[in-house]
Amino acid sequence: MEELDVARLRADYNGPHELVKTSDSKTLFVRRWLAMGEARVSVLILHGITGYSGPYGKLVADELADAGVDVFGLDLRGHGLSDGTRGDYPSEERLVSDLAETIALVKSKSSKLVLMGHSLGVLAAVAALNNRPGDVAGFVSVSMARKVNVGVYPKPKTGAMLWGLLGVAIFRGTPVFEYRREGQLGLDDPLFDFHYSARFYSVLYGTGALKVIGMMRSGVVNSPNLGFKEKLRIPLFVAVGDKDELFSVAAVKEFYESINCEDKEFHVIPGARHAVFPKGSWGPLVDWLGKRF
Repeated sequence: MEELDVARLRADYNGPHELVKTSDSKTLFVRRWLAMGEARVSVLILHGITGYSGPYGKLVADELADAGVDVFGLDLRGHGLSDGTRGDYPSEERLVSDLAETIALVKSKSSKLVLMGHSLGVLAAVAALNNRPGDVAGFVSVSMARKVNVGVYPKPKTGAMLWGLLGVAIFRGTPVFEYRREGQLGLDDPLFDFHYSARFYSVLYGTGALKVIGMMRSGVVNSPNLGFKEKLRIPLFVAVGDKDELFSVAAVKEFYESINCEDKEFHVIPGARHAVFPKGSWGPLVDWLGKRF
């Protein structure tokens, strides 16, 4: 596949956006959806695996912006229009720093910031909350649980497993793991990413790559980045589609109930899949944002 000229594509982008200059001299791209009227609160979206911020306009951001919410979407390092080796992340410390620096930029433009993670983006969000708990006013978790539905991922072939083990042992920063599942989106979008390094998984899951492989084979996500170090003292909203291919409503509800938080709300979105949300899905989230912020 032809290597993307991310810097050129970023320079050519004319829509509302912000750029984060990181402490290690990289540029992170933050897409923006401006609120209709005066914004009451801002939401920062952290995207799922393979994706980037762009598709979240139709998924959720347009609806929130129409309701008076200022929405930002970060392209994680190595994704979309952000700098970085595609499919890799250098360290968990760098992930936390990237998120903290992005949150600081968004907070400079809004007095109240709610962090929203979708799928793998929930792991990134929890890592940020565990390390910088006072930086955000609320947390929204969408399409994430600790138990994956049976049969979601095809059983890897022997050759792929051996190559993957080499990736863990030797080529930790090389994207040798191909991410594939039934019904995944973005196959015709060059900004989607379908190959990841062992180090990327280790950083996002907060544990060793071999343990991550074990989680994928067992279907149970025992990630430190799905647990909070202490009681969550900000409002929490957890949502899942009733047709989610990866996580059952029961599994997401179990994850929700495990979070120690006094102010939390659970919502099932009718007709929604893992990354497909019908128009009008986000009324309950808009109401929640209005009541809490």
